[in-house]
Amino acid sequence: MHELVTDDRGKPWICTRTGENISTLAETSVDFVRTCCKSAAAAAGVTLADIDFFAFNTPTAWYANVCVQALGISSKRTINLYPRYANIGAVLPIANLYHAAHAGKIREDSLVLVYTKGAAATAAAVVMRWGDVGLGTVPVPPVSVTQEQEKIHFTGVNCLLTEKSSISTEKLLSVAPEQQRQMLETYLMEWLSHSLQLPLSEIDRQQPFALLLDSLMAFLLKTKVENDLGVQVSMEKFFGDNNIAQLVELLLNKLVLVKVMASESRIMADAEEREKLSL
Repeated sequence: MHELVTDDRGKPWICTRTGENISTLAETSVDFVRTCCKSAAAAAGVTLADIDFFAFNTPTAWYANVCVQALGISSKRTINLYPRYANIGAVLPIANLYHAAHAGKIREDSLVLVYTKGAAATAAAVVMRWGDVGLGTVPVPPVSVTQEQEKIHFTGVNCLLTEKSSISTEKLLSVAPEQQRQMLETYLMEWLSHSLQLPLSEIDRQQPFALLLDSLMAFLLKTKVENDLGVQVSMEKFFGDNNIAQLVELLLNKLVLVKVMASESRIMADAEEREKLSL
């Protein structure tokens, strides 16, 4: 949404901010792209490995990275125009196709999968055979965007998610609550230090995530925490004024529930076993 605001000197300017449902985009991105793209490929009688090029819409700086990783494809089989155009809405897939064809990534008879998503609630994909398509005049290139900025850095993103973790739910539940807090703080701060290439001394547990993470890094941290600890955390907990200390408190509360549920499961299992023995 957009609003007219004034700065400290009273000078007016337009402020653009995300809507309240922005976290939904990150939370549904992986499931939507996998479901749509795999279903479209199956309906076309092909596999993702048969696709020559993927045209994703790129409404955010991190979206192309997530799509590439979710499908496990090479970044060379798609393109990221967000640094060039930002979010241009419904035109995004067409722009991706145009620039891919102009760059030689798509040629006549190429098998192309187009995937697009709208407002974090709808998504669609289609597989098509690229024909003899004429291209219009090439748009004037942006002044400040380089080829390096438009690269999709798949390997780095993948490593941040798949690297071996020093923590697990089992390890946390085996120690006292205060030790759990220390372990979680160390785990989060070390991940941030490594991922952001910052010294630990520059990361404050009270520092808002808004000053540390962009959308992609927030999504990666959420995914990392959920994979390592087996708990679900809302995307909004990694944005705005939320910080490491608050996230640790949330995770500690979730660990209490995990422990209680595990205890109840053992009690039920013991009761069933005693019932079998009595019979």
